[in-house]
Amino acid sequence: MKKYYKLFFFPAIIIIIAGIFSGFSKQSCDQVVESLLEERTSILQKAYYGKIDEETAEKSLAKIETYPLLSEDIQGLRNSDPTQLDIVKSMELRNVTQSMKMFDYISYQLEIRWYMSGLSADYVCDNEYSVVVKSTNSGYKLSEFNPI
Repeated sequence: MKKYYKLFFFPAIIIIIAGIFSGFSKQSCDQVVESLLEERTSILQKAYYGKIDEETAEKSLAKIETYPLLSEDIQGLRNSDPTQLDIVKSMELRNVTQSMKMFDYISYQLEIRWYMSGLSADYVCDNEYSVVVKSTNSGYKLSEFNPI
């Protein structure tokens, strides 16, 4: 029996090590959704307030979004009046739950706490959203972002 313990010991060690380090190699979907939404918000804010031009914003959005959200955001950029928009200071994702996964699409229900700066004062608001993320060869892209 002493000769065979190595047959069980080494595969067990390999499985444990692979299990531990596999969690570090890829972000969870929740983290991906959070980073995509933060990047989208940052790009839109910069475009609305003239820190980047419209063409640069559209190219940046195309890297993290897919249709129909991409066309909605581009149309919003072209037709918006930034003087009527409050500034997003930061955002916090809360209660992120995956509601469905179908083919390359993953649906989420989540709540975002927005820390905003308005004309008269800073304020905080909570809103619930439905978010759809599409899995692509290069990673994930936002497909839909709708208030509930």
